[in-house]
Amino acid sequence: MKFAFWLGILINGLSFSCLAEKIYIGMEPFPPFVNAQGNGLTIDMLHAIEDISDLEFDIEIMTYARAKHQLKHNRIDIIGHTPKDLETPSFYQYAQELDWIVETTSDIFVFDHQYFDLGKLKNGRIGTTLGNADFLAKQMDIPRDKFIQTATMRQLIDMFVKRRIDVLVFERVSVMTLLQEQKITGVYYQSIGKVPASLGVYKNASGDELKKKLDGLIKQLPLDEIFSGYLKYTILPEKGKVPIVM
Repeated sequence: MKFAFWLGILINGLSFSCLAEKIYIGMEPFPPFVNAQGNGLTIDMLHAIEDISDLEFDIEIMTYARAKHQLKHNRIDIIGHTPKDLETPSFYQYAQELDWIVETTSDIFVFDHQYFDLGKLKNGRIGTTLGNADFLAKQMDIPRDKFIQTATMRQLIDMFVKRRIDVLVFERVSVMTLLQEQKITGVYYQSIGKVPASLGVYKNASGDELKKKLDGLIKQLPLDEIFSGYLKYTILPEKGKVPIVM
């Protein structure tokens, strides 16, 4: 009887695995939502979706530029994270976003306060990660060629700390997380606006189905619990000095 019992479980497990729908995801490091090691708050959400569905996610960490390229050519199913409804018009020719959002803040980070002045900022060396310059140039009304892009967040932080760029522009929590990890002091920040982050899928019939399915599954999750570690950053003022610890 015991043999039959465990054999039944094994067969059911194998049947479930065979039926699982594999979804390929390209994600940019975006701590604490996604880090370079492939874990983080959004990854936790995706694993929670796997637990209540027949979906199986194959997640690859890559630059945002590469993720957009892969999605455009229909080589991946999901891209993350996107600035919800704020990407370039060309992006929305081949992509659509989930209803789900997590509210984030784009910030300017400087060692020298003078770069908070728009006139000085436009003459400074502005750094961000690869694939984000087009969106940020539009958001900040600054020429695209003023931006220097790096492949990874850690490279960007390194350039900033070594003063190879005057201004770092990216999502608040991602930058603060790495600055605090490296115990970098004397950095000031100023918000340039709220950016609701989401996930994007391909714009076709199968993308429509995937979006509908994911939006429904996400509504079943305890999102406040999953993203509780992020909430402490949302109460910070619009500008100030980056705290050494949170």
